[in-house]
Order: sequence, then C-alpha cells, then structure tokens
Amino acid sequence: MTNDSLDDSTDRSDLAFHSQIAELAAMATNMAYMRAKKLSCTVVVSKNGYIVAELPDGSEKRLGVSKRARVRAGVPINVRGESN
Repeated sequence: MTNDSLDDSTDRSDLAFHSQIAELAAMATNMAYMRAKKLSCTVVVSKNGYIVAELPDGSEKRLGVSKRARVRAGVPINVRGESN
C-alpha cells in the first residue's frame, strides 16, 4: 500500500464528511426556521436582495438592503456590517 492510495481514500472520506456537515447545517437551519414560524416568532431572512422580517401575523417588513459577499476560507468576516 502506498501513500498515494491512502491519500486518495482520505480525500474521499473527507469530502463525504464535509458534504454531510453541509447537509446537516442546511437541515438544522430549515428546522429552526420552521420552529420559529410555528411558535409565532418574527424571523429575519434575505429575500430578493433585501433583509426582511417575517412577522407572526404574516406581514413582512423590509429592514435593509442585503449586501451579499462571497466568503473565502481562512478569511475572517464581520457579521455586524462593518468593513475590515
């Protein structure tokens, strides 16, 4: 057995593991959203380029413009909207 075959199997298992993390994160996010809606909470989401509060009565309130940016691995981000 060579190191190359070990590296290939490790890469495949890492890829499978990372895809599971992404899938679980998406499922947890959706479950949190559905639970908040079921409990009649206000939920803040991004829709059509805007940050929108979905209120318990079914109405929506536009809170601001969504500034979407690509996230790069290893580069810190600021979630409060301030530039670094």
